[in-house]
Amino acid sequence: MPHRTPLGPSALALLAAALLLGGCGNPAETVVAEQSLRPAKVIRVEAAGGVTAHEFVARVEAAQSIDVSFEVDGVLAELPVLEGQTVERGQLVAALDPTDFRLAVREAELEVELARQDWERKRRLLAQRGIAASLVEDARSMHRLQQVRLAQRRESLAKSRINAPFDAYVAHRYVDNFVQLGAMDKVMRLNDLHELQVVAGVPEQLLVTVRTEHVVSIDASFPFAPEQRFPLTFRENRGEADAVAQTYEVSFTMQRPAEYNILPGMTATVRVALRSAADAVAAWIPASALVSGPDKDFFVWLHDPQTQAVRKQAVQVGPPAAYGVPVRSGLQGGEWVVSTGANQLQEGMRVRPMNDSPVGT
Repeated sequence: MPHRTPLGPSALALLAAALLLGGCGNPAETVVAEQSLRPAKVIRVEAAGGVTAHEFVARVEAAQSIDVSFEVDGVLAELPVLEGQTVERGQLVAALDPTDFRLAVREAELEVELARQDWERKRRLLAQRGIAASLVEDARSMHRLQQVRLAQRRESLAKSRINAPFDAYVAHRYVDNFVQLGAMDKVMRLNDLHELQVVAGVPEQLLVTVRTEHVVSIDASFPFAPEQRFPLTFRENRGEADAVAQTYEVSFTMQRPAEYNILPGMTATVRVALRSAADAVAAWIPASALVSGPDKDFFVWLHDPQTQAVRKQAVQVGPPAAYGVPVRSGLQGGEWVVSTGANQLQEGMRVRPMNDSPVGT
């Protein structure tokens, strides 16, 4: 039986330390490896569909709005409408005191009658060769002149009353009843609400690039009915841009719905669905995934689900929309991209996705 030399205290201590270090080697390496993975949110890039939507804040305006006024002077005697009231076409909305106008018409009628009698009397005298023919012609001209004056008096009487030129909504009354008014003094504002106008500010980039054949649909929604869409028709765009926002006001027309009392001044959201030009947009990504390079170019960090490493991918993008940034080149859809914390990454860095579901599933 071989002879074994007993281990001394120092040897036992060295053996215990070796065993301790050997048993802890793998967990320590695991901790270091886990700490080298940087947490970040990773998303799968979606390929662009055939139709994209753009939304704009808009306001409602009346398609036609007029300030009504009298063309003659007088005292306002009737103002039978109130602000916020709807009136029908031909309905009386204001009238002056007709007394003076009626007296003027009666006076003109008498002057016409007197001129007619004088003309007839002179014609009889002419038949008896008792008067010159020129005097008869003068009497005839005076009769015609009095007829013109009578027509003017009757027209003034008619102008002392204002009837609604269309089915309208009384937006504002400028005066109260029984006040003295001059010709062309504003009485009230009437809005034609058969057709409403929805005006939105559209970015210049979109206004320049969109063509009629790209438009799939245009509609509006309102806060009181967010799930309901009201069809719109393009009317016109105004020629000057807003000095601050650099947007152009584009107006659309909308038929007034019977179930809602939509009025000028209300807010709306205009949604324009556009059919993208061929290969114009390859994919959509969130703005947080973009990183600006030193030359003012853009790139994203692509994530490899197998190695967990990231690499830089240059992209060309278009104007951002409400739901993301369009990528015109550099991505095709299906790639995994770091969407948060992209500014803090470096080439080859390993990333641990912070997703609810594992990346790559």
